[in-house]
Amino acid sequence: MKEPLVSRILLYALYAAFVAGALAVASLPFLLDFFVALVLRAAYISNAYRAFILPFLMGVGTICLWVVLEMIFMLRSIPKGPFVARNVSALYRLGVLFMALSAAFLGKCFVFFTFLTLVCAFIFLGGGLFAFTLAALIRQSMVLREENELTI
Repeated sequence: MKEPLVSRILLYALYAAFVAGALAVASLPFLLDFFVALVLRAAYISNAYRAFILPFLMGVGTICLWVVLEMIFMLRSIPKGPFVARNVSALYRLGVLFMALSAAFLGKCFVFFTFLTLVCAFIFLGGGLFAFTLAALIRQSMVLREENELTI
């Protein structure tokens, strides 16, 4: 079965997002001062802020790279059929990763609160719940497909 054009475009976009994200996470220790000064319009970053925000951003960035990799693996399975056990486990992992991201952003709210941090926490919470729901739906569709194949 030939892969649809939209799937190929999305796959290449995910590859580009992974490369850009990996470069961003790798360059973060070197460019953090510049970006914070640019956004906050402050020439000086306190050591406490830097000691918190650098590991936070590197951890969150690494988890986001893992999310993109899981999406790449799921998208590559489309020509073989999307209703496979590998996709169910990938969606469960995505749900756990999204919940971890949500917890990280909620934790950041207690240290350095911004409204956008709270919004990100709830967006990741919704993404986690959506991934768990989609995993349950795909698992059930696999069961139904297997039952259908056995009756024919």
